[in-house]
Amino acid sequence: MTTAAPRAPRGLSRKQSLADPAIWLAARQAARHTWTDTALDDLIDRTITAIRRTTAGRRVGYAWSGGKDSIALDWLCRKAGIDDCVLGISNLEFPAFLTWVTDHMPPGLTVINTGLDLAWLRERPHMLFPQGAHGPRWFPLINHKAQELYFRQASLDMLLLGRRHADGNYTGPRGQVLYTNAKGITRYSPLAHWTHEAVFALIDREHLPMPPCYDWPRGYQVGTGSWPARQWTQDVDHGFEEVWAIDPDVVRHAADELPQAADWLARTGRS
Repeated sequence: MTTAAPRAPRGLSRKQSLADPAIWLAARQAARHTWTDTALDDLIDRTITAIRRTTAGRRVGYAWSGGKDSIALDWLCRKAGIDDCVLGISNLEFPAFLTWVTDHMPPGLTVINTGLDLAWLRERPHMLFPQGAHGPRWFPLINHKAQELYFRQASLDMLLLGRRHADGNYTGPRGQVLYTNAKGITRYSPLAHWTHEAVFALIDREHLPMPPCYDWPRGYQVGTGSWPARQWTQDVDHGFEEVWAIDPDVVRHAADELPQAADWLARTGRS
């Protein structure tokens, strides 16, 4: 089954290649000029129409991570009459992010903690600031696992996601926006053709709150997620440097369990 999706003008490339915060700031500042009220309203109307048409008669929910794409998805879903959603977390989250989530969670949110912790990470050193193919493995362990549990528990027919082609996300075979995976979970990505700028334009026009992670080192490139899952670091030392800059207590606490953290603190003279 396929469903049509609104298309948007080409914007910034995939976030994986955009570490410079100045690029993101410039794009966000220009977003409301690129997307006038008329153009943005047209995109919103077409997207909400597509959501209502695709989900009609089905029991549905959406995934909410607290990131910019899920913030836009949350706003659109609620406009379309969909309130139930899920957030997957672990025991390795930044405290500031958890505080923000508590203060800004959607009213229909279910939080599922997948249980990953420092003891789990100690046995899997390759998952600490993962390089190469190890990076994407965090998503099945937290996001996908929580989504699957929620899908079953809520007896859903469909789960809406904030995946977008601009980030290289998979939304279905041959670029379709609706598909059912091998586990029988039907995923629908109504924002698939939205650009970064369109998302910014919606968030800024509607004054939607953004989590603190976007003000952190490489915030727009990394986005939300557990602290040891930060991708595209140069090495483990670089990862700890960034986490220390965000919250030194996270590294101090990790040093009680992780030899890599204790070693980094000793070598850099941090305390």
